[in-house]
Amino acid sequence: MTISIVIPAYNEEKGIGNTLEAVKKLTRLPDELLVVDGGSTDKTASIAQSYGAKVLSIPHRGIGFARQQGLEAATGDIVAFTDADTLVPFDWTEKIISTLKQPNVSAVYGGYKVTKPSWKGFLYWAFINFGNPILFQITSAFGLHIGGGQNIAFWRKKAVESGGFPVDFKSVEDYEMLRRLKTVGRVIYHPHNFVLSSGRRGEEGIGSIPRTIRGMFLYFTTGKADTFTFPDIRETTTKK
Repeated sequence: MTISIVIPAYNEEKGIGNTLEAVKKLTRLPDELLVVDGGSTDKTASIAQSYGAKVLSIPHRGIGFARQQGLEAATGDIVAFTDADTLVPFDWTEKIISTLKQPNVSAVYGGYKVTKPSWKGFLYWAFINFGNPILFQITSAFGLHIGGGQNIAFWRKKAVESGGFPVDFKSVEDYEMLRRLKTVGRVIYHPHNFVLSSGRRGEEGIGSIPRTIRGMFLYFTTGKADTFTFPDIRETTTKK
């Protein structure tokens, strides 16, 4: 059984090194480490290569497109996604593999917490770190899966069978992917496999919360992604 870790990235030179350092410390190392560089104009690609990652260079067409390109390029039996501003725990892949080995499981996802970047990000930090674990437990109990793309894994063949990521989605592509994977097997929320992401979305201030809720509401009521795009914030990184 082999596992690929795929990391989409766009101008992430300030944080991707920390992400790849965490990957190097996994007790079960990946058989393939793939960084999908979506047209970065900084040193993202060269930093990734310095950590031994294979870099796939693609046009900058949004996160849904980037994740799908990563899925198509990955060779592992299992494909695990995280983000370039995220730290995975040392036993992340072990928990992923043990869960996916259960009968008829197509996908597993875990929660995420964020760092608190500044006073502006306090409400966002509280919303994600305290609200999300409760929300994930409730929604997963009702068969609604809102796992983030920074902590999602699945059998590659099942993902291909389900249709893969929606390439035209600029957000909530992870929700749609889990919905598709649910049609080919069981999707499981793992409540004890958290990752730590940058809290930079909180730099937008309180507006980041209704923006996030709006995207969730629109997707689950219409099945479509919102047309909004998040502000492009690249300064805050995640550090140990």
